[in-house]
Amino acid sequence: MSLKEKLWQEYTLRHAEVLWQAEERRERIYKENPALAEMERKLSEIGSRYCVAMVSGGDADALKEEMDRLQAQRDSFLASIGADFEPHFQCKKCQDTGMAEDGMCDCFRRELIAENFRRSNLDRSLAHQTFANFDLSLYSDEPQNGRFSPRENMQMILNLCKDFAADFDRQKKNLLFTGATGLGKTYLSTAIAKELLEQGKSVIYISAPEFARRIEVIRFKDEEGELEQFFGCDLLIIDDLGTESRTGYTMATLADMIDQRLRADKKIIFSTNLNLDGIQKAYDERIVSRLLGHFAYCHFYGEDLRIKAFKEGR
Repeated sequence: MSLKEKLWQEYTLRHAEVLWQAEERRERIYKENPALAEMERKLSEIGSRYCVAMVSGGDADALKEEMDRLQAQRDSFLASIGADFEPHFQCKKCQDTGMAEDGMCDCFRRELIAENFRRSNLDRSLAHQTFANFDLSLYSDEPQNGRFSPRENMQMILNLCKDFAADFDRQKKNLLFTGATGLGKTYLSTAIAKELLEQGKSVIYISAPEFARRIEVIRFKDEEGELEQFFGCDLLIIDDLGTESRTGYTMATLADMIDQRLRADKKIIFSTNLNLDGIQKAYDERIVSRLLGHFAYCHFYGEDLRIKAFKEGR
């Protein structure tokens, strides 16, 4: 069951619980006030007679006056004892169903985003890492070894990442970020994740060492159902590929996960300090062929931004 389906289920139970609470209050009030029950009985009786009179041509007006008088008496009595029969929904717009007249209710969307963020493993301290805050001026505009300057290169990668997030459902390629430490790979991965979380997508962000550790723990606990989060989320981001412990089991599971996600058209972002040659040496042909054939290759180069920022006192 997907997170969205679980949340729909929670909303269904929430709506039913509020209705049950309202009915329970109603029954308690009627039990404590026999006179109220008698008023309801009379109202029901006169209401039936009124309907018959309307059809048969009887004195419906008199019955209507009597019904209005009893209704006013009932309402006055309820007000005097502070009776409350109304269901107290958390969201008045959708009455805790998750659906409003114009589609998914804002309250449901907010809860879905919040839960997706909680499950994503993204630290809240990374909240500032957005596309809008990405500073291209940190990258040199000097051409490097006959290639684009680091700033031109990052402008192209930034545009690719923005397009990836904005048009996520129609993307055909996954993303492979390569390059040395401190060049923005994690930052842009986080920015993409945040954009998608705000769209209500499910994202898992995890380091390669932690991913490998989780796989081994799940294996020894014989709880393979726990792997579903990695197979089923809309976007899986694995950071620092190549730093994990590469056992036969973890590599087989990684390859199987890549294959299943590719078949299901669910996207992956890998970031690694390895270059293409290093990737080919570290992984078998099954994984390498998927990385080269189904991923857009984004190579980060330039000066370590953290060192540069420290030097410049930023």
